[in-house]
Amino acid sequence: MSVEQIQPARASPLPDEFLPPNCGFAVQDWPVLARQWFPVSRIEEVTAQPRQVSLLDLRLAIYRMTDGIRIGRDMCPHRGLPLSTGRIDGDQLVCAYHGLRFGADGQCRKIPEKLALKPAACFRLAMFPVVERHGLVWTCLIPQGEPRIPEILSEVDASDPGEIASEIASAIQLHLEAWMSLEEFDFSHAAATTDSNHDISLRVLALNEYRRLFDAMGLATFASALPAFTA
Repeated sequence: MSVEQIQPARASPLPDEFLPPNCGFAVQDWPVLARQWFPVSRIEEVTAQPRQVSLLDLRLAIYRMTDGIRIGRDMCPHRGLPLSTGRIDGDQLVCAYHGLRFGADGQCRKIPEKLALKPAACFRLAMFPVVERHGLVWTCLIPQGEPRIPEILSEVDASDPGEIASEIASAIQLHLEAWMSLEEFDFSHAAATTDSNHDISLRVLALNEYRRLFDAMGLATFASALPAFTA
């Protein structure tokens, strides 16, 4: 299967001690989960029209530019309004509310002259790395090192989304126990995981987030392959 990585983040796109507004995860759990990679969309559903997706209670805008797929925080750094209502103009994302323009790297390139604001350079959109694999778009909110994405060993016809969904769902079902191990969800870097019960709780949270994401993508087979877990 083909793999394409687009501008992996060199540093965390989010400030230290960040938590999404109205976060439903514990303060100590969210940054640990945010270091894992999750699928947020089917590749064929990403277009030049920005669309909002949610990962670990953080709203993201996903869209396609001329050189590939981009994922940024769905919040304009000017007034905090959603960029998923905007549009793509050439190689820039344009905010629907005040017309600020952001490049592929998230840097604001232009502010309408009618707005008495700071220089464009003062505004930057938080951008997240993108990997296309198994017919899905994967990202990580606090990337560290190489992407850790589950491998699907058998090949499928990448032109048939239904076959891709069926194949991955089967692999998830077969390797569910392996996914519950640290081989896939590596929480060893977090001091909190010295408690084995907490480590199990984190893995349950991660698997349930996978299940929610698959369901949001309309992949019913995915969701059924990942039953809801409780810690």
